[in-house]
Amino acid sequence: MTGRVAIVTGAETGVGLEVAKSLCEAGNEVILACKDETQTNAAIDKFKEQAPNALAAFMQVALLSFTFSDT
Repeated sequence: MTGRVAIVTGAETGVGLEVAKSLCEAGNEVILACKDETQTNAAIDKFKEQAPNALAAFMQVALLSFTFSDT
């Protein structure tokens, strides 16, 4: 998979981090949907050190509740 946009949740650590890294290295634009902005931006910086053309961005999400609102 290359040239696509991917959203990876929990991408600041563990499996999510490795998935996001692999997707970036393959030439995809990756949105890291995470809770911790500082930790996620550190991961993005590492991606860009290894692959300067990596397209990665932080999106803050908190998936602690599965209740949705129409407002």
